[in-house]
Amino acid sequence: MAHTLLTKKEINALRPPEKMTVSEWADRNRVLDSKTSAMPGRWRTATVPYLRAIMDSFNDPSTETITLCTATQVGKSEALNNCLGYAIHQDPGSSLVVYPTLDLAEYTSKNRIQPMIDSSQALRDRLDKSKTEKLELQFAGSYVCLSGANSPSSLASRPIRYLFLDEVDKYQQFSGEEADPISLARERTKTFRNRKVLQASTPTTERGRIWREYESADVRRSFFVPCPHCGKMQRFIFQQIKWPEDVKTMRREAKGDPRKLREAAQRALTTAWYECESCKGVIDDKDKLEMLRKGEWRDDKTPATPPRHVAFHLSSLYSPFVSFGEVAAQFIEAKDYPEKLRNFINGWLGEPWRDTRVEVAGQELLAQEGNYHLGEVPAEAHFLTAAVDVQLDHFWWKVVAWGVGASSWIVDFGRAESWGDLEKIIVDRQYPVKGGGLKQVRMCGVDSGYRADEVYQWCTAHSDVAKPVKGASQSLGGRFYSVSSLDKEGWAGLKLLITDTDYWKDYIFGRLRRTPGSPGAMHVPQNCPEYWANHMTSEQKTVERNRKTGKEREVWVKISQHAPNHLLDCLVYSALMAELCGVRYLSDVQEQHKQQEVEPAQPTGSWLGHRKSWLRR
Repeated sequence: MAHTLLTKKEINALRPPEKMTVSEWADRNRVLDSKTSAMPGRWRTATVPYLRAIMDSFNDPSTETITLCTATQVGKSEALNNCLGYAIHQDPGSSLVVYPTLDLAEYTSKNRIQPMIDSSQALRDRLDKSKTEKLELQFAGSYVCLSGANSPSSLASRPIRYLFLDEVDKYQQFSGEEADPISLARERTKTFRNRKVLQASTPTTERGRIWREYESADVRRSFFVPCPHCGKMQRFIFQQIKWPEDVKTMRREAKGDPRKLREAAQRALTTAWYECESCKGVIDDKDKLEMLRKGEWRDDKTPATPPRHVAFHLSSLYSPFVSFGEVAAQFIEAKDYPEKLRNFINGWLGEPWRDTRVEVAGQELLAQEGNYHLGEVPAEAHFLTAAVDVQLDHFWWKVVAWGVGASSWIVDFGRAESWGDLEKIIVDRQYPVKGGGLKQVRMCGVDSGYRADEVYQWCTAHSDVAKPVKGASQSLGGRFYSVSSLDKEGWAGLKLLITDTDYWKDYIFGRLRRTPGSPGAMHVPQNCPEYWANHMTSEQKTVERNRKTGKEREVWVKISQHAPNHLLDCLVYSALMAELCGVRYLSDVQEQHKQQEVEPAQPTGSWLGHRKSWLRR
């Protein structure tokens, strides 16, 4: 019997693969060419450490679907290619890679996939060139098909174990009469229990595919990095990028002039920095790589079972190839132009754009100055209300004065670190009245969305002043608030106020647009800090469509995922408190005899004598 000698290539193809993760495989086998990479040479996961866990989730047998919702320039396409290369070499199976169009599939095959194979010995050895075509690559034990989302026939032809969906938000829109390309492709995976689906894209809108997939994942993961000064673990978020005051002045004086905005942007490019949210230390670009190497992915929740669908989010702030100054410069040039701002939010922050109908300008709000200073109560005010927005480890608070015709004045606001601090600010503090006298807060709404039991306990201890409040999850049928009993939760006698936050935001911005001094206008103190305006302009009004019924309604939403809106929420609850205090019934003569008096302090009860330690955090 004649014996056929196997070639080296055939022997290598038959050799059992060495056990390794995707990131280990990439470090050992990927080589980036100068045609497609700004850093040609051997792939190094250490350069983009945040990709390690993303790629290695491909090895988790319990994970079926991986969603990457990211900005540009963070390496998501290379992570996808590394998973594809790993599958070809280490765990062969049929693969389908879907791009937005067939033309793009052909381009990517020629300019990205083929160069990746040619530069990797491990992949070259498994490639069968004699059977390989432009959009169908044949390997030992597997094949890879490349297709466009605009080619339904190519998506429904054969069973697929590995499905890679790239830039899914650029896939063609489909009607109810047409086949959804993603559904078609996923149908091909049904016969494989060990299937993997990796979908990646820069988001477009909240109704876009990648954001809906991200929101529906079993767990959503964010990358936390340590401050080089205090060690506090935190996400990179745009709100912590800072630039000098002269840049802010240049922006204001530019008044939309593109040339002057570009000058302000260039100044920010070279001077911007990142500020630690905890110690306020200055973080430079030179600190970033070490922070990334010490970083870790954290889940937004702990699932009851191993998650089948995991989602990752990254902004350009994490990219080692993008400076903080570049992000600042891009924002400054884009902010006054909706089409540019949309690109910034999508491509740089990796967040969905909200199609807005109502926009609020920060400078417009700061121009609503009244004839008083921060911490001072105008003489026209009849009473004060307050509100607290509760966060996981701190609080935001605001005090507002109210007068005839629901005229209002922002009196004071800020961040507090403990319940004890809030007691001093809300319950005990006496605010000076312009012209003489003192006033205390009459009623305070405390958000119960977080740390509800603590909120209820604090409101019970200060029941004459504090009321627990929560935003409604659905329409209240035309009412702007309702009352819910908490007896069943063990808080006998305590009532929870549930309010329509969209109603109050309409109310607030309608009054902020009134001329200062006119009846019903809302005023801000002189030299009001700019961060107040940033909180107030963190949301915009958009049209939301019910996917089942097709009905549309206008709602207020955050302009980006990390936009701080805490002081806006505080103003919402303060306005509700004013309504409960009867602000609409005030007259010019009512309570005038009290204007120069100190309003009585509210009783706090015996609870103060045995306050729990958690209040002192």
